[in-house]
Amino acid sequence: MYFYDLQKKAFLVEGLHQIPTTAKAVTEKEFNLLIDGRNKGREIVLMGNTLTLTSPRPSQAHEWNGREWVISQDKQAEFFNQKKEALIRRIANKTDRLKDSILVAYPQAEIDSFYRQEKEALTKKANPNAETPMLSSIALSRGVSLDNLVDKVLAKAELFASIMGNVIGQRQKFEDRTLSAETLEQLTDIEIEVDKWQLSI
Repeated sequence: MYFYDLQKKAFLVEGLHQIPTTAKAVTEKEFNLLIDGRNKGREIVLMGNTLTLTSPRPSQAHEWNGREWVISQDKQAEFFNQKKEALIRRIANKTDRLKDSILVAYPQAEIDSFYRQEKEALTKKANPNAETPMLSSIALSRGVSLDNLVDKVLAKAELFASIMGNVIGQRQKFEDRTLSAETLEQLTDIEIEVDKWQLSI
């Protein structure tokens, strides 16, 4: 036979635990239902004289008033600000993942060379006699002309800049909306949009 101790919020087993007089008897079927509900984020409460489950607790700042989850104004403001901070971190993380998805086909050593390649390519375009040690070595190893490689490097750099410009602008737009949001519903709408956010190529 199972019992539920409302003060300790714990299940007790007859013959194994000392059962207080205030504990409520629970059948095995009820025990399984209550345990399953608690594992899914719901709370076990007494309604009338019956143990039942609440809806999932919206946050640690919410308290059960006997009928529903409520939150005080002080805690509501704190919770709202925490949600904003978490959403801004989520936006930043999504930005990084989108950037990484562009570069996924390149080894880190090559990624580290992009700035130097672009710099040499721009210098070569401005001055045909300029020294381009990295690009010259790459062109020789690949068996392509230096001029052709310069054009490819500049085209790739321009495409990457365009894509990242779009990503950065969208991140800043999401962040601006988050900082100016006044309701949880607005933050939820932004969360949904961030989850759906994809590259525009």
